[in-house]
Amino acid sequence: MTSLVFIRKLEYAASSNAGTRPLEDIFGNAIARILDFLIINEPFDYTLDEISQCIHIQIDILRKVIPVLTEKGLLEEIKKKGEGKNYKLNEKSDLARSLSQYVLTKINYELEREKSTRRIKAKAPAPSIKGN
Repeated sequence: MTSLVFIRKLEYAASSNAGTRPLEDIFGNAIARILDFLIINEPFDYTLDEISQCIHIQIDILRKVIPVLTEKGLLEEIKKKGEGKNYKLNEKSDLARSLSQYVLTKINYELEREKSTRRIKAKAPAPSIKGN
């Protein structure tokens, strides 16, 4: 369960910053949210329950969507002894790599934009207090 805590921290970090759900921002659906999550957390694999808990999508929806994404080659199914099936982004898929490149580029762009905005605000002079 330690890994689930780590996963939740990653998901929380992803959801708390602007622009960290680039596909969901465009398409606004469960498939986009699933892909954003698995791209952002690419080195890891997850059970359906873990995905459901981390991105707040009902397990029934995941049971319908994940097999389709796997069939299309975007996700890879990993069978673990005694644990059932886990899923992760399919690193061998050209489409998955392209989506990943877009998501990560968009996140980096938003982070740089946020840093730039913070620098500008930090350099702005404090408002002066005028006495009568």
